[in-house]
Amino acid sequence: MLAPYLALLLMFGFAPVFYAFTLSFMDTFEWVFWGVENFRLVLQDFRLGDAIGNVFTYVAVWLVMLVLAVGGLSLMLDALAPRPAAVLRTSFFLPGAITSSAIVVVWLFLLDPTVSPYAPLFKLAGLETRSHVVAQLGFPVVFALMAFLAHSGGWIVVMGGALKGIPTEVLEAARVDGATPVQTALQIKLPLIWRSLALMAILAFATGIQMFVEPQLMAMAGSQYSRPDWSVNQLAFQYAFTMGDFGASAAMSVLLLTAAISISLVVVFGTKFYRTD
Repeated sequence: MLAPYLALLLMFGFAPVFYAFTLSFMDTFEWVFWGVENFRLVLQDFRLGDAIGNVFTYVAVWLVMLVLAVGGLSLMLDALAPRPAAVLRTSFFLPGAITSSAIVVVWLFLLDPTVSPYAPLFKLAGLETRSHVVAQLGFPVVFALMAFLAHSGGWIVVMGGALKGIPTEVLEAARVDGATPVQTALQIKLPLIWRSLALMAILAFATGIQMFVEPQLMAMAGSQYSRPDWSVNQLAFQYAFTMGDFGASAAMSVLLLTAAISISLVVVFGTKFYRTD
């Protein structure tokens, strides 16, 4: 049962990582071993600090939005009757079936007061053009909204499964003790699914710091929105496909992967995530 997944993981997971790790120590112009020079080069890039700041600002906004909204919506849906809850979960999940690139295009229309269904709200706030809207919200918030639309629906379905796994006798005991629906949600259900919320945050963080599609495609709205070096992944892309330095690009990718894995491991073991209660 695991063999097909493991084969694909080896081919498209471990093999590319190993290839990038190998390239990161090579001068890919002369194809000679170069030691850590590629790492030194990318760490001295003057754009790297701003890119890291941009990414972490975006991730902070996105994680807060994701945890609060997904947790709150999941708890509210669990309090509904099964049929309407299933219909609403499906409606939340459907936007996630759209690829990230398509979501960026959709949002370019949503942020344009001339064609957006939210035009009355934009005009009420005095925002008459897309550039005014983007400037008012800021790129981190705009990208966080895009990512939330793409990923929240799937996580709401996952949290629904976690909530269905709560023993019915626990909920019945709370009901017998006179707990209100709000008390049951906050004091019974939430503590029992916190590991699922933590796992969501860890995986969302690992995904978020690798952001690429959203800022890369914003140039479709015009040159004033072009941010070719807004994120760390974009810098790696620039090294590879603008400068032709695949060794430096691989070094930046390896550093990004190392940071994602290290921070995730610190969170997992620091919170005793896998401890058995």
